[in-house]
Amino acid sequence: MEDTLINIKNTALSFIWEAEDRKSLEETKIQFLGRSGKLTLALKELPKLPIEKRVEVGRLANEIKKTIEEAMEEKMSQVASESVVKKRESIDKSVPAIMPKIGHMHPISQVMYETIEIFKSLGFQVADGPEIESDHYNFEVLNIPKDHPSRDTQQTLFLDSAGTSYSPGEMLLRTQTSNMQGRIMEKTKPPFRVLVPGKVFRYEQVDASHGFEFWQVEGFMVDKNVSMSNLFATLDYFFKQFFGEKTKVKFVCHNFPFVEPGAEAYISCVVCKGKGCSFCKQTGWVEILGAGMIHPNVLRAVGINPDEWSGFAFGTGLSRMATLKFEMDDLRLLTNPDLRVLEQF
Repeated sequence: MEDTLINIKNTALSFIWEAEDRKSLEETKIQFLGRSGKLTLALKELPKLPIEKRVEVGRLANEIKKTIEEAMEEKMSQVASESVVKKRESIDKSVPAIMPKIGHMHPISQVMYETIEIFKSLGFQVADGPEIESDHYNFEVLNIPKDHPSRDTQQTLFLDSAGTSYSPGEMLLRTQTSNMQGRIMEKTKPPFRVLVPGKVFRYEQVDASHGFEFWQVEGFMVDKNVSMSNLFATLDYFFKQFFGEKTKVKFVCHNFPFVEPGAEAYISCVVCKGKGCSFCKQTGWVEILGAGMIHPNVLRAVGINPDEWSGFAFGTGLSRMATLKFEMDDLRLLTNPDLRVLEQF
């Protein structure tokens, strides 16, 4: 029995040393250590030996098995190393490498950071806030009670409050970054100047000029003796810094529940430079944002005395700013993940 085991060991070791690849080693392992391998079958003969020989032969068999496994492991490591060296030697280092595609800043991010830098130069601080908002901050603090008709124009996405402590219709995805007006003003003593960029959500049919999620930027200022002239001057400066000094700006009266008086701002069309085209519907002007003096009811709702303080607010879509700046004709380009599209900006 001992001679048989030693013969198995020597044969297995010779096969292992001569193996040139992993496949040969795996076959050798099965041949000697597998379920039907030579050493495995030899071990099954141990019970047939006399009792006084079993311990000695069993010890020898275990030593042989350990020797074969260690030799197998060492040879496997050697084969792996030789494979790596051969692979390296087969690489032609003179062939130019395929360079990975390197990303760059998204058009929305470009517009957002440029907007932030302009308003920071005017003393505005940047704030951020939750995208999941309460009806209180998204509407009621902004002088938009539950029965106000303007709620119907914002196509709100409400969250399912089943199983929570919130009432139905109490929690929603914010429809405007104006939700931060109440949050900031109730905790900050005036004077202050704040800019709030962020994503908003509305239940809209997606087309060339609408999306169910898009980016806005809200700005507001509260101080003593703030007037519409301050608002117009601030926005005029911003537009000319953002779109160019030759950009013309005009304001028209408009009604918003959270400002009084309210206005809409228009800039000369960036495509036709004010001459009239299909983009601006032959008017030469493009609507860009809504603004106005913060409504006294909004100030009162956050504990600010409107007889002592006044302020203005404005809001615009960063998505719209991007389409105007880069002269796009479809908002959906901003959410297209194709690098061939994004690399153009």
